[in-house]
This record gives sequence, C-alpha cells and structure tokens, in this order.
Amino acid sequence: MKDKKSEIDKAEAEVYDHSTAGVTKKSKFKYILLIVFIVMILKIVLTPKGPELQWLDYESGTKLAKKENKPILIAFYKAGAGFCTEMWSDTYTNKKMIEFIEANFVPILVDVNRRSDLAKEYDVGYYPTHLIKTPDNKEIIKTRRGYDTPGQFTPFLIEGLKRMELEPR
Repeated sequence: MKDKKSEIDKAEAEVYDHSTAGVTKKSKFKYILLIVFIVMILKIVLTPKGPELQWLDYESGTKLAKKENKPILIAFYKAGAGFCTEMWSDTYTNKKMIEFIEANFVPILVDVNRRSDLAKEYDVGYYPTHLIKTPDNKEIIKTRRGYDTPGQFTPFLIEGLKRMELEPR
C-alpha cells in the first residue's frame, strides 16, 4: 500500500512540475515587475500634456523681439532649483499665463548651467530670475527674483508693459 501511495505522490508531483514548468517565485516576481514597469511607462507616454510656453534661446529671442518690436521676458533658471521647479509646474503651465506671455512678450529661457556668461552679464545669482527688457534689448525695465504663482507674476508683467507705455493684450 505504501508503494502505491508513493507512486501516486510521484505522479502528482510530476503533474505539478509540468504545470509550473520552470516558473519559480523569482521569475514570477520578475514577470510582475515587468508588467508594472510597462504600465507605468504607458501611463507616462499616454498622459496628455498641458499647454507649454514656447521658449526661445537668447539669440533667436532677441532677434525676434527686435523684428516684431515686442518686449522681452527673460527667465533665468537652474535645473534642480526648487523654486524653478515650482514656477515651471505651476505658473508656466497655466493656460492663461501662457496666452498672456505669448501675446505680450518674446519669452527667452536661459539655463544658467549652459549660459553662465549671460547670468554673469545680468548679475543673476538667484533662480528663477526674470527680466523684462525693451524690444531692442538695450534697457532692463523690471526685474523679479523667486517663485511666483500666476496671480503674483501677472502684476509684474503688466507693470513692465506699462513702464514701456504699452497696454496688455
């Protein structure tokens, strides 16, 4: 009777071994991790992005401002600076803010890690720092340092336009 029971146990073990054919706890874990990773990547790729301000580099922006006779908004930022991150996630993704800036200014973005020469030229050492300049790029009209919400940043922009005797569009 013992022999018959051990034969049945062996047969059941063989069936079990074939049904899990090489699947170990470790490989199951890797498979689950792979699925989670794929789902996360798909979420990032398929998540609709909000509106984005179309920044120009310094040289292109100053030429365009002169050509269109439009004031310049220069934003100096430093990657990883906390207030820069907040400004870009809150203020520069705000649809009304983007529309206002694009209608009234030529927006120029300066990465101080790449353009330290401009940061030195304008004596910028705090990030973000914003400058409003005349279309000919000769005169600084207004300067603002630090993070602002859209509600705080708009008066700065309007004041810059008024100092140039321009009405906001």
